[in-house]
Amino acid sequence: MSGPNSNRRRFLSVCTAALMSLITGLILAPAVAFVTNPLRRRRDAIAEGDDFADAGAVDSIPVGTWTLRPIEIVRQDGWAKTRQSRSIWVRVKGSAPGDIRVLSPICPHLGCPIAWSADTSQFRCPCHGGTFSQDGSLVGGPPPRGMDSLQFQIRDGHLWVRWQDFRIGVHERVVVQV
Repeated sequence: MSGPNSNRRRFLSVCTAALMSLITGLILAPAVAFVTNPLRRRRDAIAEGDDFADAGAVDSIPVGTWTLRPIEIVRQDGWAKTRQSRSIWVRVKGSAPGDIRVLSPICPHLGCPIAWSADTSQFRCPCHGGTFSQDGSLVGGPPPRGMDSLQFQIRDGHLWVRWQDFRIGVHERVVVQV
């Protein structure tokens, strides 16, 4: 039975298959983009330096003294985006980027918050008596290392800090991915 009917059936079959393939592609393309976009966006954000948090204008930080500054970090895990408040210790000695020091306020011993004692000019951990010098190096107590310094940049007169968590209780400064 080869005739105009079989040619017409074959033509309609090919057109139907092509139309179904087109519809399937139109449905799958956005779904694949939705699934892979957070992974691609996170890689691009790290390359652009978007993992820095604004700690405020450098001019607003008192010169020559340690100041506890709040920052808000944004963490993205796949599609879930969370905002977390953290604090940093900042000291500005002058106007050059080398005159700025940024330290994590978390004790490397057990993770307690470290406070600045102006009368002794030292950092102190209230939990187990750890003592740190003005530059954050270990003076005494059970902490295995000095305070952890944080990376920062100056952009348009603002201090941008990269928050990092570090493994506590070890001598080496090891970054922990949270």
